[in-house]
Amino acid sequence: MEPTRRKTNFAAALLMSLAVTFAGCGGGNASSAPPPVTTPAIAVTPDASVAGQYSLVLTSTTGHGMTAIYTDFTQTGKTFAGAGTTLVCPSNDPAQCEGSDPSADPIIPSGTVSGVNVTMAISFPTASGADSVTLKGTANGTTLVGTYADSLDDTGAWTASLASSLGGDYSGNFNSTAKPMMIPASISLSLVQDYALDLTGTATITSFPCISSLNLSGKSIGGAFTLTDSASKALIIAVPDSNGLRFNFSYKFDPTAASCAGDVGQGVLINDPWGY
Repeated sequence: MEPTRRKTNFAAALLMSLAVTFAGCGGGNASSAPPPVTTPAIAVTPDASVAGQYSLVLTSTTGHGMTAIYTDFTQTGKTFAGAGTTLVCPSNDPAQCEGSDPSADPIIPSGTVSGVNVTMAISFPTASGADSVTLKGTANGTTLVGTYADSLDDTGAWTASLASSLGGDYSGNFNSTAKPMMIPASISLSLVQDYALDLTGTATITSFPCISSLNLSGKSIGGAFTLTDSASKALIIAVPDSNGLRFNFSYKFDPTAASCAGDVGQGVLINDPWGY
């Protein structure tokens, strides 16, 4: 019986040795497990903010000059739209501005953002008929730049930037284009802008034969502004020049106005920080 017992002991020892060997090769050793695989975070570009008073400049590359657009954008998520009055002014000429007539269809630009990419559309009347413009570009902070194409076969580049608040004292001169005067009249404006972009103020006028003062109310629109005197039936539209230091304005009196009936003209205003 002795050989059988030796064979049994030898088999048991062999099995135990194999078990120890497998365990030593990492079969249950957690410290030798490979590190977990991690996925690197993907950076997400935040959507552009297109909200507030903006002035846009469209410059044609086909010989159609430039057009200035003044508006106040509101934004919800990825969409934005012009709120209230929007002015579209060919050649930045206040006498040619569309959008101030309350009886006409409003001009409302609208668009979307996706990261820094901005797409916008706007339609407005022109001497050649209704024009629909599609603008595409990118945002760098509050500055927008891009290219546009319209339904009248014009193309070009555009830029947009936030406008400054208005208010304070302005002085300048103007002349009638209906009945030009030898010496231009003088005008002094004092304006106050509230949180809703509404304007109130007064105008003092000298050397003008038909009126000497105006009581005004109006709206700040992307750096431009409109003012009316309901009693005198007068309308003023003012747009900033390229450096924003001066405003060119047009005025007109309704044909039924008690004074200056039907008169129209243009002038210049300069911000007067000293109130002189």
